Amino acid sequence: MKKKVSVKKVFMQVGIIFSAVGVLLLVIGMIIHTANTSFMKSADMTYAEITDIVRHHQYKKGNKGDNYDVWIEYTVDGKTYNSRINSYDSSMYVGKEIEVYYDPENPSDVRTGSNVAVAICTAMGGLFFALGMTFLAVAIIKGMKRKLLKQNGEALTGTIINVSMNTNVRINNRHPYKAECKVINPFDGEEYLYSSENITSDISHLIGMAVTVYVDKNNKSKYYVDMDELMERYNTENAIHDFR
Repeated sequence: MKKKVSVKKVFMQVGIIFSAVGVLLLVIGMIIHTANTSFMKSADMTYAEITDIVRHHQYKKGNKGDNYDVWIEYTVDGKTYNSRINSYDSSMYVGKEIEVYYDPENPSDVRTGSNVAVAICTAMGGLFFALGMTFLAVAIIKGMKRKLLKQNGEALTGTIINVSMNTNVRINNRHPYKAECKVINPFDGEEYLYSSENITSDISHLIGMAVTVYVDKNNKSKYYVDMDELMERYNTENAIHDFR
């Protein structure tokens, strides 16, 4: 049986992954920046001529992108070198003269002094980290609210009366599901209708089953439908233990 996962867990997982990727990109950017700074401190400058620009077509998930290898020729102490540089921009063309920096101890080690790679890593790393922290913050705040409701709210028993697809949300290109449940308050006999959080898989088979709903004692509109407990209980009750 495929395991059902609540969206709160998906938010936690996505937040951790995005934050980790963001930190990794930021670290890579720092490493590149440190290496470039160290190189430029002892590098000498000369002029080089672009001798060739090779374009490589790339197709990823239907998106077209191009990479460029830029080859240059330059002279140091009477010796000519041919090297591929680490950057490209649209102003470059064959025959153009550009400034380059080389290691005096190893003139074949040449760079343009461009910080594009650092800028890309920093921008993308910052974006991924910010998104990751946003996902984590949402998950943590919701988790705290659920915890308070479970600790201080009324634990009422509801019945799942319907399961519907939430077409307003997409997770991994699929719409999640929400359970609708009915609660009859034993204290006043009134009927209340509540809906669960998003679940990544179809939970229609849970219709008719009892579920615990934690409700704020002072505000019945604040609640938490404990689908995690129900799904765990259902999976345990319906587990098959075959000892043949």
